[in-house]
Amino acid sequence: MQNFFCKDLIERFGYGMAVYIAAKADAMQRSIDAINDERRAVGRRVLENASIDEVVSVLRRKGKLPA
Repeated sequence: MQNFFCKDLIERFGYGMAVYIAAKADAMQRSIDAINDERRAVGRRVLENASIDEVVSVLRRKGKLPA
């Protein structure tokens, strides 16, 4: 499990939005970890870990972050 909350995130987006982004990234990573457990059990390749950039991109596309 990764810790997504960091000083760089606070500097880029402010504390409140950094907490929100880190929580979204953590939830996404938990989902990926659960899927990977199932994939390993049947011998399939695992998914890549979540990244802050991916989460920010999704939030921007959904209009929850300014472009």
